[in-house]
Amino acid sequence: MIRLFPKSLFVLSLAFLLMGCGAPALVSTPIENIDTTPLKVSDLTDAEKKNWGHLDLVSDTIPGMSVDKAYEEIIKNKKGDKVIVAVVDSGMDLKHEDLDDVLWTNKDEKAGDGIDNDNNGYVDDIYGYNFLGESYNEQ
Repeated sequence: MIRLFPKSLFVLSLAFLLMGCGAPALVSTPIENIDTTPLKVSDLTDAEKKNWGHLDLVSDTIPGMSVDKAYEEIIKNKKGDKVIVAVVDSGMDLKHEDLDDVLWTNKDEKAGDGIDNDNNGYVDDIYGYNFLGESYNEQ
């Protein structure tokens, strides 16, 4: 009987351990919520194909990121700040037509005079500064 006690204790402990390792409860979407989601039954228009990422599943029946809804409901009265984005690249065409109206220019610097006109520590930094060093053959 003394030998059976350790085995019984081990089996009992193992049984409690296994009971405690049960699977988590299954959570499912209630059937009434599934039926209320509208379905898109027609083909997408050209505008919807180009702009689908901005649309919303519930209001537009197109599974997008709800960008339009966010602008209309969350940030409609907020004013954004101007942000200057740096392009870290090995070269870019500064004369490219797509960059004409969006490329930042340093108005306090005079191009090509070899002088740091705006006293920021960088000479001729019209479109920012070339931190790659001696790679001046940018387009």
